[in-house]
Amino acid sequence: MKIGITADCSSCLDYFPRKHNVKITRTAIHFGNETLIDGIDITADEFYERLKKSDIIPTTSAPTPGEIMARVEEWKAEGCTDVIHFPISFNLSAYGENLQAIGKDIFEGVNFYVFDTRTACIMEGYVAYYAEILANKGYTVEEILAECEKLRNNTVAFFVVDDLKYLVKNGRLSTVEGFIGSLVGIKPILELNDEGKIVPYEKVRTHKKAINRILEIVKEKSVGHKRVRYLVQHAGRHEDALELMERVKQEMPNVESVEFSVITPTVGAHIGYGLLGIARIILDDLAEEI
Repeated sequence: MKIGITADCSSCLDYFPRKHNVKITRTAIHFGNETLIDGIDITADEFYERLKKSDIIPTTSAPTPGEIMARVEEWKAEGCTDVIHFPISFNLSAYGENLQAIGKDIFEGVNFYVFDTRTACIMEGYVAYYAEILANKGYTVEEILAECEKLRNNTVAFFVVDDLKYLVKNGRLSTVEGFIGSLVGIKPILELNDEGKIVPYEKVRTHKKAINRILEIVKEKSVGHKRVRYLVQHAGRHEDALELMERVKQEMPNVESVEFSVITPTVGAHIGYGLLGIARIILDDLAEEI
């Protein structure tokens, strides 16, 4: 038995800080009538520079069945009998759940599985990366899925965005909340919760206060654990993210490592320019080093 791992480009694996061999499915980014393939036609840095200068709110199209079929065929050609796919949270996109429903009908000669990561961005990437580590060590599909569930359940993420219009347009905040936030300068702290949904966590009045509070929240949720990996994420705020990394190193408990990732355009199209946030993964109970 040989197991191949695939993931969506929403996983930020194009910018992942560790070497991997996960095969990535691609999303289309639409700026009006122009279509660009994430990670092929446009990088994250190029995307956020364009977003700053454009009045167009981009949209996305999920990977096509042909795209995922091509990745699966690549694994079949390498001798894989099983393929596990790791999409963005089912509660952020219907793509993964739809793929799960039709997967057994469209793939021949391979056992195909879809795992609901209930997360996104580098956290999603880490779940797929861990699955690859386990597959390379000879774990079964069932064992891999159980370990990935453990990793998923040990992850939290909090962030703040510059402009609420993207979240409002994409249904993540109500129009009323977005209007009030824009009017009085409220910066809602958002959580990617354990159901894989983006939900308001707290409201503060400035970006600086939001970042300070996120540090406090993540610290509170990390106390009592032995080994914690912290992940700083940004959407076009490279220098701010580097500064935040230093604060995380100094202020957080039980730091195993602090890593850094830009948000892929696939996700950036839905949250806009300027996101800054922190996630943490508890490593204590994992079966293998990650």
